[in-house]
Amino acid sequence: MKLVITLLVASFPLLMIAQTDNDQTVIFTKIGELSDEQINSSGASRLNFAIDETEAKNLAKSDLKNGIPFLLLMGGVAPTIIATDPQFEQEYGIYFYEFGCTGPENEILIAYNKTIFDYLQNKYGKKWIKEVRDDVVGFKEWKKAYRAN
Repeated sequence: MKLVITLLVASFPLLMIAQTDNDQTVIFTKIGELSDEQINSSGASRLNFAIDETEAKNLAKSDLKNGIPFLLLMGGVAPTIIATDPQFEQEYGIYFYEFGCTGPENEILIAYNKTIFDYLQNKYGKKWIKEVRDDVVGFKEWKKAYRAN
């Protein structure tokens, strides 16, 4: 069973960086490596304004082209980080992006994530399927459809 670490973050929930006494940085997710400009200009952050699934897919393709693909999550007030998130992000070059309580319509999130799932499948085969978080929006449905083929 995956160890779930819940962090309460009062400020910007996407940049989860903690400082220790030795001024060492501990990065809980790889998204801390991105600049504010990269995050703000990413397709994931622009999904709130997407009008349909086609636009969401195009935003995902743009993120892939720019080397900053995300897997989208819907959460609550406090972001949920799984202990294996940093390893998954590092191995597959993906960033987890959690919207919190509010976010784009579910169909928009699913369309974006499906494009990323297809990319992962084409690039890495089946291996990533066993390692990805189960709560990624649309993953269970995508996996069911993949197995049916």
